[in-house]
Amino acid sequence: FPVTIFRVFVSIMKTSIETNTAGTIVINSEYLGNKSATWGDKKNPNYHNHSVKVTHNKKSFSFEFWGSIMNPEISNDQENVFAFYCALSDALSAKDDFDGFCSEFGYDSDSRTAERTYKACQKTLKKVERVFSCGLYDLINEIQETYNC
Repeated sequence: FPVTIFRVFVSIMKTSIETNTAGTIVINSEYLGNKSATWGDKKNPNYHNHSVKVTHNKKSFSFEFWGSIMNPEISNDQENVFAFYCALSDALSAKDDFDGFCSEFGYDSDSRTAERTYKACQKTLKKVERVFSCGLYDLINEIQETYNC
């Protein structure tokens, strides 16, 4: 009988950046590839998930990040910074109230999907605010300008 052997290669990236706004930030990402995204095409699921941990001044927070079908794994510092940028962007979107969030992103305010998405962004915001005491808008702007996110 045929035997199938699956090999899983774990890719780990560590990036350290210096910012004027927050100082040193360390971003560690690990490609897991073991979990399907809960959105999108069910016939062709995206399994390109990463576990990302951001550390600043001995505090850290973690989040999940999915690579695209065309670029499944975080493979360089720029992509690692981009994953962090995406988490910051999600967090900052929850600074607005729910109706403002829906208006900004084109959601119907009567949508359960919108509510789940907003609550996920609020959860990320709480994590980010626990780690960073600097101006988050200043931080995301600096990252965007410095790393072309």
